[in-house]
Amino acid sequence: GRPMTSTCDNIAIACNSPETSTLSGPAARNKAAANEFAEAMKPLLLELAANRKFGVSAITRELNKRGLKGPRGGDWHRTTVRRMLKRLGKDFEAERRAAFRKRDEAYQTKIFGKPLDIPDLEKLAATYEKSK
Repeated sequence: GRPMTSTCDNIAIACNSPETSTLSGPAARNKAAANEFAEAMKPLLLELAANRKFGVSAITRELNKRGLKGPRGGDWHRTTVRRMLKRLGKDFEAERRAAFRKRDEAYQTKIFGKPLDIPDLEKLAATYEKSK
């Protein structure tokens, strides 16, 4: 037979469908402004990721420490940062992770002469355990 979906599921599907987007007027403008703000924040978020400020709390602290105002002109909150990252999507998340890894690899190359792989890390862990 056909799959069972509840009325709530059908409403959720309809509301999230681009063809039936009901945003208009102020709601559409708010969403557009939020998207624009998030896009403008991309370079800074990549810089923070490259400088070991990757998690939502670390980003929130750093933005407030720098005195940068949030989208509504006030302090940054973890929820605001989380929503902004979600708005930027999976492609940006992959970019952010790459910036973070690149910094790690540069550090490892500086200290060990090359980026470390799993066997290298296992050797380091074994050496550490022996030194205890």
